[in-house]
Amino acid sequence: MAFFDNKHKDRIKQIEQLWQNLHALEELAKKYGINDIFQDNGAKILQQIIYMNMQIIPGREGNDSISESGIEWEMKSINIETSASGFSTNHHTNQTIIDKYRKVPWSFAIYQGLHLLEIYVLSPKTLEPMYRHWEDKLKTMSHLNNPKIPIKFVRENGIRIYPIDKTNPINPEEAVAQLQSSPLNQ
Repeated sequence: MAFFDNKHKDRIKQIEQLWQNLHALEELAKKYGINDIFQDNGAKILQQIIYMNMQIIPGREGNDSISESGIEWEMKSINIETSASGFSTNHHTNQTIIDKYRKVPWSFAIYQGLHLLEIYVLSPKTLEPMYRHWEDKLKTMSHLNNPKIPIKFVRENGIRIYPIDKTNPINPEEAVAQLQSSPLNQ
């Protein structure tokens, strides 16, 4: 078999065509401050912030995004094809991290491979059972290694804002306000 047989040439042509489309995605990502769509879930973050009408917060420290009204958000995503244990948090979760988490709403994006299936938002009050559970564990250790937030918890306690339809509010701030004012979260 020759190195450049027709099958190989067809694959090269296909990857060049597909890769060209990525350049347009890369240019859009740069407008949102994402310099590498293949690094740190860059393309997935781009998709989420566009749907949620937010901007990323540059850097690796602190919260992930900020809404039009200036509310900072923590963003998490999961690929259910590669992880089923829940949304990752922080590899060195301690009281300082938990206190930071308590101050902001969260978004949770569920992917199957590259396909965005759902986005949920949760308020700090809605996440309080997670924080208390982690604090109980911290009584016997200095930090927690990446405690997970179960997908089931997110689906049962959050408000789904994606897929977008007449029953799903797209404004994540309105959804979080609804959760904050719910009698169940008092």
